[in-house]
Amino acid sequence: MNTFHLEILSPERPFYKGDCVSVVLPISDGMIGVMANHPAMTAVLGDGTVNFTLPSGEKKTCIISKGMFDISKNDARLLCESAIDPDEWDSEMERRREYEERIEEEERKARVDFMKTQIAIAKAVNTLKPNNRNQSAAKRVDI
Repeated sequence: MNTFHLEILSPERPFYKGDCVSVVLPISDGMIGVMANHPAMTAVLGDGTVNFTLPSGEKKTCIISKGMFDISKNDARLLCESAIDPDEWDSEMERRREYEERIEEEERKARVDFMKTQIAIAKAVNTLKPNNRNQSAAKRVDI
Protein backbone atom coordinates (compact mmCIF):
# COMPACT_ATOMS: atom_id res chain seq x y z
CA MET A 1 0.00 0.00 0.00
CA ASN A 2 1.42 3.39 -1.01
CA THR A 3 1.76 5.93 1.77
CA PHE A 4 2.80 9.53 2.16
CA HIS A 5 3.94 11.63 5.10
CA LEU A 6 1.24 13.81 6.68
CA GLU A 7 1.59 16.54 9.29
CA ILE A 8 -1.48 18.20 10.82
CA LEU A 9 -0.25 21.24 12.70
CA SER A 10 -1.90 24.02 14.68
CA PRO A 11 -0.35 26.79 16.80
CA GLU A 12 -1.37 24.97 19.98
CA ARG A 13 0.16 21.60 19.13
CA PRO A 14 0.97 19.16 16.37
CA PHE A 15 -2.12 16.96 15.97
CA TYR A 16 -0.55 14.24 13.84
CA LYS A 17 2.83 13.49 12.27
CA GLY A 18 3.32 10.25 10.40
CA ASP A 19 2.49 8.20 7.36
CA CYS A 20 -0.99 7.77 5.98
CA VAL A 21 -2.70 6.17 3.00
CA SER A 22 -5.27 8.86 2.25
CA VAL A 23 -6.71 12.09 3.59
CA VAL A 24 -10.01 13.86 2.87
CA LEU A 25 -10.00 17.62 3.52
CA PRO A 26 -12.55 20.46 3.60
CA ILE A 27 -11.27 23.00 1.07
CA SER A 28 -12.84 26.38 0.38
CA ASP A 29 -15.26 25.05 -2.26
CA GLY A 30 -15.94 21.46 -1.14
CA MET A 31 -13.98 18.40 -0.15
CA ILE A 32 -10.86 16.88 -1.70
CA GLY A 33 -9.23 13.50 -1.30
CA VAL A 34 -5.48 12.99 -1.48
CA MET A 35 -3.54 9.77 -1.81
CA ALA A 36 0.12 8.87 -2.28
CA ASN A 37 1.84 10.28 -5.39
CA HIS A 38 -0.67 13.13 -5.65
CA PRO A 39 0.59 15.98 -7.83
CA ALA A 40 1.94 19.04 -6.04
CA MET A 41 -0.90 21.20 -4.80
CA THR A 42 -1.71 23.99 -2.36
CA ALA A 43 -5.27 24.62 -1.16
CA VAL A 44 -7.12 26.92 1.23
CA LEU A 45 -8.92 24.96 3.93
CA GLY A 46 -12.25 25.80 5.47
CA ASP A 47 -13.71 24.75 8.80
CA GLY A 48 -14.65 21.09 8.91
CA THR A 49 -13.64 17.51 9.45
CA VAL A 50 -10.45 15.88 8.20
CA ASN A 51 -10.51 12.11 7.77
CA PHE A 52 -7.32 10.18 7.19
CA THR A 53 -6.41 6.52 6.99
CA LEU A 54 -3.26 5.12 8.57
CA PRO A 55 -1.19 2.34 6.93
CA SER A 56 -2.67 -0.09 9.49
CA GLY A 57 -6.14 0.64 8.06
CA GLU A 58 -7.21 2.61 11.14
CA LYS A 59 -9.30 5.66 10.30
CA LYS A 60 -8.66 8.90 12.20
CA THR A 61 -10.69 12.10 12.34
CA CYS A 62 -9.99 15.62 13.48
CA ILE A 63 -11.95 18.84 13.41
CA ILE A 64 -10.08 21.82 12.00
CA SER A 65 -10.67 25.49 11.50
CA LYS A 66 -9.31 27.47 8.55
CA GLY A 67 -5.87 26.88 7.21
CA MET A 68 -3.71 25.76 4.30
CA PHE A 69 -2.85 22.39 2.83
CA ASP A 70 0.25 21.68 0.79
CA ILE A 71 1.47 18.44 -0.77
CA SER A 72 4.64 17.90 -2.75
CA LYS A 73 6.70 14.75 -3.34
CA ASN A 74 4.58 12.62 -0.96
CA ASP A 75 5.07 15.11 1.87
CA ALA A 76 1.84 16.82 2.98
CA ARG A 77 1.33 19.57 5.53
CA LEU A 78 -1.97 20.77 6.87
CA LEU A 79 -1.55 24.06 8.76
CA CYS A 80 -4.68 25.24 10.55
CA GLU A 81 -5.85 27.58 13.29
CA SER A 82 -6.94 24.65 15.44
CA ALA A 83 -7.09 20.88 15.16
CA ILE A 84 -8.92 18.86 17.78
CA ASP A 85 -10.06 15.31 18.27
CA PRO A 86 -13.86 14.96 18.04
CA ASP A 87 -13.85 13.63 21.63
CA GLU A 88 -12.33 16.94 22.77
CA TRP A 89 -14.98 19.03 20.97
CA ASP A 90 -17.14 19.82 24.02
CA SER A 91 -14.22 20.80 26.23
CA GLU A 92 -12.71 22.90 23.43
CA MET A 93 -15.99 24.74 22.87
CA GLU A 94 -16.24 25.41 26.63
CA ARG A 95 -12.66 26.73 26.67
CA ARG A 96 -13.37 29.02 23.71
CA ARG A 97 -16.62 30.26 25.30
CA GLU A 98 -14.77 31.12 28.52
CA TYR A 99 -12.05 32.87 26.52
CA GLU A 100 -14.59 34.94 24.58
CA GLU A 101 -16.41 35.87 27.81
CA ARG A 102 -13.10 36.98 29.33
CA ILE A 103 -12.32 39.11 26.26
CA GLU A 104 -15.81 40.68 26.34
CA GLU A 105 -15.37 41.52 30.06
CA GLU A 106 -11.98 43.13 29.39
CA GLU A 107 -13.47 45.15 26.53
CA ARG A 108 -16.34 46.28 28.76
CA LYS A 109 -13.87 47.37 31.46
CA ALA A 110 -11.81 49.21 28.84
CA ARG A 111 -14.93 51.08 27.63
CA VAL A 112 -15.78 52.07 31.23
CA ASP A 113 -12.21 53.26 31.83
CA PHE A 114 -12.32 55.23 28.58
CA MET A 115 -15.58 56.94 29.60
CA LYS A 116 -14.18 57.74 33.06
CA THR A 117 -11.12 59.29 31.44
CA GLN A 118 -13.27 61.32 29.06
CA ILE A 119 -15.33 62.63 32.01
CA ALA A 120 -12.19 63.51 33.98
CA ILE A 121 -10.78 65.41 31.00
CA ALA A 122 -14.07 67.27 30.48
CA LYS A 123 -14.14 68.26 34.18
CA ALA A 124 -10.55 69.47 34.03
CA VAL A 125 -11.23 71.53 30.91
CA ASN A 126 -14.36 73.01 32.48
CA THR A 127 -12.50 74.02 35.64
CA LEU A 128 -9.90 75.81 33.54
CA LYS A 129 -12.39 77.76 31.42
CA PRO A 130 -13.84 80.04 34.17
CA ASN A 131 -10.34 80.94 35.34
CA ASN A 132 -9.36 81.93 31.83
CA ARG A 133 -12.46 84.12 31.49
CA ASN A 134 -11.83 85.82 34.82
CA GLN A 135 -8.22 86.49 33.96
CA SER A 136 -9.05 87.99 30.58
CA ALA A 137 -11.83 90.12 32.14
CA ALA A 138 -9.40 91.35 34.80
CA LYS A 139 -6.90 92.33 32.13
CA ARG A 140 -9.51 94.35 30.29
CA VAL A 141 -10.46 96.26 33.43
CA ASP A 142 -6.83 97.11 34.22
CA ILE A 143 -6.22 98.61 30.83
